[in-house]
Amino acid sequence: MRNLIKENYVPFGSQYYRAPSPHREDWDRDLKRMSELGFNTVKYWIQWRWNNPAEGEYNFDDIDELMDLAQKYNLKVMLNTIFDVAPAWIYEKYEDASMVTLSGRKIGPQTQPHRQIGGLGYCFNHDGVSKHFFEFLKASVERYKDHPALEIWNVGSEPELTSSMAEMRDYANDPNKMGDMLCFCDNCKTKFKKWLSTKYDSIEELNRSWNRNYTSFEQAEIPITRNTFNDMIDWRMFFVHTLGENVKKRFEVAKEIDKGKHPLMCHHVFIQGFPVTSTASDPWNVGQYGDLHGFTQMDDAAMIDILRSCARGKPVISAEMLMLPGYTLDLPELITADDIKKFVFSGVAGNQKGFIFWQYRPEILGREAPTWGLSYLDGDDTSYLKAYAEVGKVLNKNVDLVMDGEPEKAEVAIMYNPENQVFAWASTGKEGSATDSILGIHRSLYERNITSDFLHPKDFANGELDNYKVLVLPFPYLINENIAVHIKAWVEEGGVVLSESYTAGWNKEGGHHEKTVPGYGLHEVFGIKQRDVEPVDENNEVEIELTTDLPLLKKGAKLIGSFVKETFELTNAEALAKFEDGRAAITISNYGKGKAVQIGSYTGMNYHRKGIDEIGRLFPSLIEYAIELNKPKIKDDVKVRVDTMKDGKNLMLILQNKEEKEVNTEATFNYDNEIELTEQFTGEKLKIRKTNNGVSCSFGLKAKEVKVYCG
Repeated sequence: MRNLIKENYVPFGSQYYRAPSPHREDWDRDLKRMSELGFNTVKYWIQWRWNNPAEGEYNFDDIDELMDLAQKYNLKVMLNTIFDVAPAWIYEKYEDASMVTLSGRKIGPQTQPHRQIGGLGYCFNHDGVSKHFFEFLKASVERYKDHPALEIWNVGSEPELTSSMAEMRDYANDPNKMGDMLCFCDNCKTKFKKWLSTKYDSIEELNRSWNRNYTSFEQAEIPITRNTFNDMIDWRMFFVHTLGENVKKRFEVAKEIDKGKHPLMCHHVFIQGFPVTSTASDPWNVGQYGDLHGFTQMDDAAMIDILRSCARGKPVISAEMLMLPGYTLDLPELITADDIKKFVFSGVAGNQKGFIFWQYRPEILGREAPTWGLSYLDGDDTSYLKAYAEVGKVLNKNVDLVMDGEPEKAEVAIMYNPENQVFAWASTGKEGSATDSILGIHRSLYERNITSDFLHPKDFANGELDNYKVLVLPFPYLINENIAVHIKAWVEEGGVVLSESYTAGWNKEGGHHEKTVPGYGLHEVFGIKQRDVEPVDENNEVEIELTTDLPLLKKGAKLIGSFVKETFELTNAEALAKFEDGRAAITISNYGKGKAVQIGSYTGMNYHRKGIDEIGRLFPSLIEYAIELNKPKIKDDVKVRVDTMKDGKNLMLILQNKEEKEVNTEATFNYDNEIELTEQFTGEKLKIRKTNNGVSCSFGLKAKEVKVYCG
């Protein structure tokens, strides 16, 4: 990150301007106050509709003035180009600009609570619209590339198919709204067929995948139901491709004009907010471009680990910290200093190098008013504005440690597969079936101090799996042959794989169900074959009872699975748990030098949805039963998250109490030396003592408290 920015600092500040808010008369006072509070960075939106009101006409007067004010008050600027708000003249010029739903409804132009100036609804596959889209980007970069206040170009704010029309995403978890699926315009249909001809080497290969007998790609029919899988997966992944190509060109255009003077980035939202099925948002698709990458940060540590994982070594920042979301008369809870510390320092622990809050002033336009802001409506300081500023001062007091430090490397990887997300939607009607499994498993590991990275299908071809001891497969019905081959070889060499039900049950290449499950030969790795599979009860639950003591759970502990009760023939495995009828519910096998654990139901989603404590203990227990990890250990299994950042000279220790009560406990973790650390907000001292297993320290934390020690 240091080689990308002009000075030695941690980018810290706030989003400020989304035209026409805040009003011009407030700008000078607000930017001056930001500078007084210690902010060093401010983010402005340049909006296509607002700054390009007529074809060939650009009006940047507002941004000009704001850039000069930022320079006046020594604030670095992130300029965020916003394209989903197409000008009114675009819709006048191109009658076919709008996207079309499955039900035949023409979309937009329209507003949203967070796009108050309107213009939403055009199609990414309309070549005429795209031409003007990139002309606006060129004009924006050309105008500000030499302004001394400019620090970072953000050329993509949450790029996704529905272009900020939140209600168009809902069908991904409500099949009754499938008529809202986008986009069925003629441009998309034509380009989809062309894309198929490049994805598949021949029409015969497409026919094998889709189980059809077409004689040409032109005959390929656009999927309009979720009754068959591969055609619908291809239809949705076509839009992932479309979005990726659009974002790629943004970077190419901006780089050509800026000529490397400023770093380029975009930022994404993960599947909690943007389901793949409806938004075509895949972080690996857009994260591969640019000099750094960012995300919209919500209260979920999984998003931090996804950001780090998809960036693959590039610096990462929080481009929008969403801590005060709300709507008119639907207001957010007030935030505390510990809430802010949790957001920021969980990000630091995830290797983030910058933090931009959304937003400085409360919104005054549309249904987002009067929420979201750090200040009061009149611009006066709130308690949380001052608390946020204090966090920024601590970050920049420790700039070398934050910018040069690195967290402990993850030993566990969690599989994320966008095609499996679409499969989950098509098979169950809810993409959340897969999403909630991912999030529940991640949370269970995070709370027990097991740091996780995420692996995308493309990472397997790059050999990334070899960097981990453990691979977890949530809701793993669709993998693919290449991934299965890599898993099999990796386990044979000593890896541990842990999977939920119906492992590789769908043969993606052939478009059919596997006849032996686990599929693609993985039954040999798991030492089992699927036998009877039964539905669960009317509450979508099936009871599982442990038959073996595990590190965090004792024999007899009761767990809850969902969707299915999957039973097995044990060919080379032993049971760790049973269903009520006595048949094996969780198994473990040895394969080569490694191990494979199979769960005969879906349990991760129940930790995300219901917070069942035993399930929260299950996944870390199964991992630690199979292999020893290098991780912090907490006395009495108290839920305290311990993270360290090391730069070769200094140590940052971040402690988060994840309990609803005060705790007094002891942590043991890896470090070479005894040292006395200082808490950065109170000055409290903490002694780190040498032990046989690293170092340890004793401490107390109030409910939900966060402490940050350095030394």
